[in-house]
Amino acid sequence: MERVLSLICVLFFLAGCLGTSSIGCGEGYDEMHAGDYSIDSITLDATTNQLSVVVKNEGGASGFIREVESLEQEQTIWITVHIQHNGQTTSIRGEDTGHSWAVDGDSNNGDSWASTVTFTSPDGFCDSGCEEIRFSAGYYDGVFYHDGTCESSPWFAI
Repeated sequence: MERVLSLICVLFFLAGCLGTSSIGCGEGYDEMHAGDYSIDSITLDATTNQLSVVVKNEGGASGFIREVESLEQEQTIWITVHIQHNGQTTSIRGEDTGHSWAVDGDSNNGDSWASTVTFTSPDGFCDSGCEEIRFSAGYYDGVFYHDGTCESSPWFAI
């Protein structure tokens, strides 16, 4: 039993959930913290079953969400929205243009994220139902956390 408890404690420590402080998220969190985000809105059009999710940068790095050949980019932010619908999870990545979703940042013609990024599904995406969404973002050495919490990707009801 002691071995199991010790193993659990080590795993939590490695994940950044424990630290020397009684508040906060621990050393791992501080090292990985790239900024905070919140979900600004989740809209499901009742007529077209089109899902739109707007994510707000609450403080932290801004950067490109897609590769832009004509620009020398210092920082690319990888963003993904995960949607649970029809018993499955679909993941839409901002830099992947091979899907039918529109993913647009609020600057550089939609290619970068300063304050908001918007994910918009095609019409009919939620015809068979959409239950929850989860957002994740990060860059080469950091993670965006939800609204100042230790969670990087909580689920939100649609």
